[in-house]
Amino acid sequence: MDNNLEEKLKIEVFKYLEKGRPNWDLPHTLAVVHWMKELLKGEGGNSRVLITAAYLHDIGYANMFDESNYDDDSVMVMRSKHMQIGVEYSRNILDKVKGFEKEEIERIFHLVGMHDDLEQIVDNDEQILFEADSLGQIDIERVKSNWNDEDYKKFINHYQRDRAIRFKTKTGIKFRDILLEKILKDKKI
Repeated sequence: MDNNLEEKLKIEVFKYLEKGRPNWDLPHTLAVVHWMKELLKGEGGNSRVLITAAYLHDIGYANMFDESNYDDDSVMVMRSKHMQIGVEYSRNILDKVKGFEKEEIERIFHLVGMHDDLEQIVDNDEQILFEADSLGQIDIERVKSNWNDEDYKKFINHYQRDRAIRFKTKTGIKFRDILLEKILKDKKI
């Protein structure tokens, strides 16, 4: 992906992420982008589409939460809604940023609109975005959780039950195992 295009994209995306889940959406998205770039090195793919989808995937959480209603149960309830809203916000951003082909834009919208619908993941792009997002959720070096211990344990249990088992790429599995081992050791779960 062209650095100039990525910088324009970041400027617009950050406006939404700063209004997202407190102390989470911005660092999480940066972690997802980091892991997307690592996955692209190992697995290949269209970096313009996949890096853009990584930046946009959680912008639908803007204005949904504050510190009083930010817990694991509330996030689960809003999961479908944030994907729909994320597609709308993505349209606004990509209209401003320019530089994408129509087919790329449609693919980005598709990925943003389904990335947390784990039962619907069927193709390589969907899988790679899922894995980058999942790695960004457990990267405790890049993203510090602000949940209490009970909610954090609930999240990790959910992650191991519903996400960890869905990794398919060699690159993603390698990084998942490293990050999970670290989180389980550091958090004593």
